[in-house]
Amino acid sequence: MQSPLFLQGNILMSYEVIRLACDNLTYREKMKLAQYLIQAAIKEDETLNPQNRSAEQESSRSAQPTNLTDTELLEYVKERLSKSKPSKKQALSNFIGAMFQFQGGIDNGDVEKLISKLEKAGFLRLDGNKVIYA
Repeated sequence: MQSPLFLQGNILMSYEVIRLACDNLTYREKMKLAQYLIQAAIKEDETLNPQNRSAEQESSRSAQPTNLTDTELLEYVKERLSKSKPSKKQALSNFIGAMFQFQGGIDNGDVEKLISKLEKAGFLRLDGNKVIYA
């Protein structure tokens, strides 16, 4: 089966040509390209199917980042943090936010609440901008 052809500028490119060209990229360039392709595909999907996409976004926004209880959520976050242990408060906030990016995301206020709960539980403490783990 012949692969589909893509028009780039005035050059007709097949999937196979693009794949072979990608073999010459560094791993960072490949990751950047993959990220771009995913974003482009999502944008095209949103354009072609706006009704489906908006319904998915609404349901994910209204849902809690996970279906866990507060205690389970705290344990989940502790487990992940114990492996990574970001040392700065901003890195900690970013790390927690990234943990929930595929489950609809998490608000900055909820991240701050989680950090406060982790402090109250004695898992970590903040010393200015520095995070100290117990």
